[in-house]
Amino acid sequence: MSEHGHFDDAAATWDDDPAKVERAHNTAALLADALPLRGDERVLEIGGGTGRLSLALADRVGSVLVTDASEGMVDVARTNIERAGVGNRLDARRLDLVADPLPEERFDGAWAQLALHHVEDLDTLLGRVHELLVPGGWLAVVDLDDDRAGAFHAHHDNFTGHHGFDRDAFAERLRRSGFRDVSVRDAGSVEKELGGDHQGRGTFGMFLAVGHA
Repeated sequence: MSEHGHFDDAAATWDDDPAKVERAHNTAALLADALPLRGDERVLEIGGGTGRLSLALADRVGSVLVTDASEGMVDVARTNIERAGVGNRLDARRLDLVADPLPEERFDGAWAQLALHHVEDLDTLLGRVHELLVPGGWLAVVDLDDDRAGAFHAHHDNFTGHHGFDRDAFAERLRRSGFRDVSVRDAGSVEKELGGDHQGRGTFGMFLAVGHA
């Protein structure tokens, strides 16, 4: 099964895990503190899954387009947006930002939570996101610190992404993709049941990287 298929199958029960919902709220608080939000921004969410992060920030920006390559995740995101009554400001669209044609819209900012480590061709993604931002727009990425042992995704036989990122190397990736004024800071940690040859629960550090177009 492909990674997209995995997320399609997991979408219906994704939000049943309270830790995932809490993580989205914690990331939302972090972004609200770190970004100069005015309240009228047009934001792109990359790999937004069920939309929980953007729903938690809906009242802090003008609009959000939640994108994900998994149709199942997008279906759940649309339902969540409708239930929250914010369909006038949030929309969800199945969109693979590496392979699909880019939308015509341009955005003041983009954010992603634990999504970019799933993207094999990350440099292409970053370059295309840069294209979608207005001059001076920002990209905010919360993702995993370097996990050389691969413990975080030990239970995913089909995982083809990155086992976390070295912070300095990730910042350099952003600069090579055209981003400037790049900063990186701690973003807490995530706990997860381990699989494969790893046993018990693991704690994995996260970082927030912000760059400007």
